[in-house]
Amino acid sequence: MTGRKAADPTGPAPGAPPPGMIAALEPGRRGEILDAALQVFAEKGYAGGSMRDIATVVGVSEPALYRHFPGKEALFLALVRVAAGHLRGEAFELLDAIRPETLRAQIAAALIDRRRRVALFGPVLRTLFSAATHDPVMLAELRVLVIEPALERLAAKVEELDAAYGVDSDEESRRARVRAFFALFVGSLATSVALGDQPDEAIADAVVRMMGWEGRA
Repeated sequence: MTGRKAADPTGPAPGAPPPGMIAALEPGRRGEILDAALQVFAEKGYAGGSMRDIATVVGVSEPALYRHFPGKEALFLALVRVAAGHLRGEAFELLDAIRPETLRAQIAAALIDRRRRVALFGPVLRTLFSAATHDPVMLAELRVLVIEPALERLAAKVEELDAAYGVDSDEESRRARVRAFFALFVGSLATSVALGDQPDEAIADAVVRMMGWEGRA
């Protein structure tokens, strides 16, 4: 009796990204190629997709594709940079807009906004993360482009809010609270999609309590 074949962690992500999504962020031939690459990786997975597949979708020869990108990894990293840069910019705008007097409402609104963006970018995110989490180079790129800048920006916002609310916190404690804030926010989006609910106000209240801002925010 044979065992069940293990799933390929770099295989195709469920769902298909809307055509032209990356091309809208990166104009010109380069954007067309990246958009085609996303379509191929979403359908076949990073491991299963090839430069030949991408060239076919673009409508050029494989040698012509290599004039733009030296290989599949370079192409995928470029795709990560474009998508990650866009998502990072949106996250920064949300963080910068947060004000002490409207914190709860803005956290709840941010969850609604991110859920909408996750629905739109879901296939992109699944394609990128399914490959990146199993490739040290790609994971490092995501960490540098998105995760570390987001944590740094969030830390600055938490310091600003602590000062506004009169909360004393040393650097080590604040760093731990920032990680907890980040984990709760991101985790709540994932569980909301999985469970099909939208407990945005409850999550906002949980953030306020966890951060020690209860009675101030």
